[in-house]
Amino acid sequence: MHSHTNFSDGIYSPKKLLELAQKEELRLFSITDHDTIEGTILAERLALDYPLDYLTGIELSARLENTKIEILGYNLDSTSTKLTEKMDFLQEKRKERVLKILQRLEEINLDITYEDVVMQIGGGVSPGRPHLARAMIEKKLVSDINEAFEKYIGNGKPAYVRRETIIPKEAIELIRSGNGIAVLPHPLLVEGENLQKLEEYLDLLVSWNLEGIEVYYDYDHIQSFLSKKKIREGTKFLYDYSKKNDLLITGGSDFHGDSGRLGSVNVPNEEIKNILSYFNL
Repeated sequence: MHSHTNFSDGIYSPKKLLELAQKEELRLFSITDHDTIEGTILAERLALDYPLDYLTGIELSARLENTKIEILGYNLDSTSTKLTEKMDFLQEKRKERVLKILQRLEEINLDITYEDVVMQIGGGVSPGRPHLARAMIEKKLVSDINEAFEKYIGNGKPAYVRRETIIPKEAIELIRSGNGIAVLPHPLLVEGENLQKLEEYLDLLVSWNLEGIEVYYDYDHIQSFLSKKKIREGTKFLYDYSKKNDLLITGGSDFHGDSGRLGSVNVPNEEIKNILSYFNL
């Protein structure tokens, strides 16, 4: 659960991810592209030919004041008009942000065009900073994605532009309008140092009908500020919080194809059984 294709900022097609999921012998799988369901709907049809259970999914961009709090949605109804209309809005805001970043890069004499970015998007519909970073690598302006973010397009860097988006409450409501289940991904990236503050965020999200937490996540595949001790402490806190509040416990590798491994997160068998039961699989 929780992976990305080339319909957003992953590098593999839905079919390729299904092949990888089969190779890794995954029992349950979901594609959760950013602000689009095109890839996951395609994968839902293709998954009929693979020996695994498949859930449609999405990762909606959201922010609460200055804090990025994305929301995963699982088992969505793709015909939900309210959801599809809001995705169109989010896609437009993504494109606007990319164009503004390109303008700032031009101001510091870095030659990247929107056409260069489109080449990295491929068949996708959800442009983002990873596509910009890959275009910069292609143009030999940086050596890797981390350098692009650390020097130019990361938070607080010269070409950073904050994207207009929705608040987590609206994201949860949109997912529920499509009969989906709202889950908080990578909670320790929201707040991993101060667990009391994280609890305040969780209490607020639960009051907005959050139904699950991605307790198990591969924090090692990204450049994280968190120590292994903090990750262990945070994971235990999230597990205990989920049990106390009767929330669904999930896990995910957040696989994009250029780092980490699909299926790298070990979810306890008991929780896998709970997930399968939760979705009547």
